Amino acid sequence: MKRRRVSPHLLLPVCLTLVCAAGAGAQQRQRPAHVGSHATAADARLTGVYRLNTELSDRLYSVISSASSSLPFGEQQRFFIDLTERITPPDQLALRRRGRTVEIASSRAPRTSFVADGRERVGKSSAGTTRERAALEGDALVLASENSRGEGYSVTFAPADGGARLRVTRRITYRELNQPVVIRSVYDRISDVARWEIYGAARPGPSTVESAAAPVVGARAGRAEEANEAGALRAELSAWVEATNEKDVGRQMDFYAPRLAAYYLARDKPREFVRGDKSRVFGGAGAVAISAEDPEIIFLEGGRAAVMRFRKRYRIEGGARSGQGEVVQELRWRKTVGGWKIYSERDVRVIR
Repeated sequence: MKRRRVSPHLLLPVCLTLVCAAGAGAQQRQRPAHVGSHATAADARLTGVYRLNTELSDRLYSVISSASSSLPFGEQQRFFIDLTERITPPDQLALRRRGRTVEIASSRAPRTSFVADGRERVGKSSAGTTRERAALEGDALVLASENSRGEGYSVTFAPADGGARLRVTRRITYRELNQPVVIRSVYDRISDVARWEIYGAARPGPSTVESAAAPVVGARAGRAEEANEAGALRAELSAWVEATNEKDVGRQMDFYAPRLAAYYLARDKPREFVRGDKSRVFGGAGAVAISAEDPEIIFLEGGRAAVMRFRKRYRIEGGARSGQGEVVQELRWRKTVGGWKIYSERDVRVIR
């Protein structure tokens, strides 16, 4: 079976979200082709496999929380959840350039190919008339699209740090947004060979650098294992909610890493900071009741970390924080020798 060649009207949605809009289909597993003497230096600078560097990339929840919409307040919740899901960057990217021909895949989308010749193409889709352009500007690959509904996309893939990294900038415009949303992601180059098995096949284990960088366990998850881990995370969320409703601070602390990168408005705080905050809330409250809908789970770092977002309703009776409301909450988890642990807890968007 030949690799998929994307039709023009699918090019930009695929490359913006790196999720195939038309369905994955079966893909032929091929041996990776090394950059040979026929490839130019410019080809080699863009070709390779890249892994997301979350520390150097924009925080997605910060991008979403700073966005504003012209929609009525009651309609914004779904819009921002959908937007958040769409612009979440994949864990890995694979690119290969041969002159103007570009092939691309990610850990969330199969291999596709197209010609980046700089020509504008006009087509028809469910969104009306669409104008699209793929071009190579210096070493960078630039994709842009705009349709008659007022939706616009642009994605730039630019080699950086002498080819050691790839900077991906995505800009999205909707009529419902008061200003465009821009998210910048930085990827570390982990191979100078474009390996297409990053989507759909078993993944390799962590590199020496990755193993030294984080206290994680296990090899890179395959798709079946990832589904099992998602089930485990859902069970952890259910137990976390139960401990919260029982106001059991000691039990809640079992879910947290020793140090959190973020805890609501605070950053880089120890677990004891979280304990103190929850003790103050629970200690003064007569009752605490929260409920969580089925979460969205997106794996990062080869399945060794995960972003979980869900709609949470809460009611606190008594104490300084008495009240009720609804938020889109984000928990970031990391797999450690002690199991999945929360290392970030934030609200992505306040609904009411």
